Amino acid sequence: MLPILSLLAKLAGVGFLFIAALGVMRLSDPFQRMHAATKAGTLGAGLVILGSIISQGAADATVIGMLAMAFLLLTVPVAGHLLGRAFYVSGARLALRGGDALDGILERSSQALDERMAWQADLRPTSEPPVRKGSRTAPHKPRPTQVVEKLPALSTVRFAVIAGRVEPIAERAFAIAKKRGALLSAHILIDRCAIDTAEDQLQARTRIRTAAGEAIRALKTRIDAAGLAVSLNYDEGDPEQLLASTERGGELLILPCEGWFHHQVKERRPLTTWEPDGLLRLPLVHRGPVLYCADAASRGVQTSIVLRDCGEPHLPGLLDWALAADLWPDPHVVLVSGASAGRIAAFDGVAAAYGCSFEHRSASAEDCTIPASLASADAVILGAVPRPLRTAWYGLHWRDRIAPAMRGDVLVMEAGGSG
Repeated sequence: MLPILSLLAKLAGVGFLFIAALGVMRLSDPFQRMHAATKAGTLGAGLVILGSIISQGAADATVIGMLAMAFLLLTVPVAGHLLGRAFYVSGARLALRGGDALDGILERSSQALDERMAWQADLRPTSEPPVRKGSRTAPHKPRPTQVVEKLPALSTVRFAVIAGRVEPIAERAFAIAKKRGALLSAHILIDRCAIDTAEDQLQARTRIRTAAGEAIRALKTRIDAAGLAVSLNYDEGDPEQLLASTERGGELLILPCEGWFHHQVKERRPLTTWEPDGLLRLPLVHRGPVLYCADAASRGVQTSIVLRDCGEPHLPGLLDWALAADLWPDPHVVLVSGASAGRIAAFDGVAAAYGCSFEHRSASAEDCTIPASLASADAVILGAVPRPLRTAWYGLHWRDRIAPAMRGDVLVMEAGGSG
């Protein structure tokens, strides 16, 4: 009887090992292959060891076998977790559909490892375009191989009204809307969580509404002075839901670089984990471009725009949209990228189409950082919000994670968004 049980356990173990090997070879992404290797592989190896214990029957073989099984059960799940974390952080592709539960929790590269290491074929044309007069780029660059996505033209400017941040945001929204003939929509919101998590909810509601009322009065003064038609939207609830939009390019959302819809009223009761810090999450629900407005606009004759390319496919289209919307006067575009020559030429082609000067600076980093020498730029354009999604991370302001002392505008648009 024991030999039969031993044989059955070994056959079952070999079957699971075969399934694990098949999963490693055939499944579509590293996360699924990791599950096949760790779960089926552990079960298969454990059954083979169990069959060996039964067939041997000796005490020393039993002890060694049980220790081996315990070692597998203790180490393989940990190894699988670390492998999955490494896959995620490195930007490995997710083949299964569904939301990304780790978005904003773990920093993740926007490009898969094979793309960053140029393991895929790099299609580069052999012919070279003429050098543009006045261009700051090196001559003899190949023509772009990438088709630039055209976003819908700017038609609506939405801006947040937050106490203490009214003037710069409103003035910037008025200027852009007036220049492009776009509709204006002001959003005065109150985050319900700021009230629900307060120690004295009635007092918190009163103080927040009072602060919001002062912001509205300041906004109306600006509207009367500008003589523009502005749609006012007042609501209480979850700002992420209230500002969600499915418009890919026609709507621009303008936000301050700090602040939230509790209007700087801090009434949180002790031991409450909620923090009023959702500013960097709004581009995930507003599918179009989001402009984080600097406190003071540029006063120079020519503005400088730093384009940080981390391989996002929609980034050339975002540059095209920003130049078409004329967000900054007479810009000089600086591309910070480690991309191929063909992709660099695609950005150069967009800048040339609008008569903008262009230069490229090499960078191998995967995050949104730019060289410190470019920290004085008037604006930075990103294809993804800086992770983690915290405006202050260990005391460091989120724009300082782009470049130390960087205080210009930040234009960002996520690749998909959840709106």
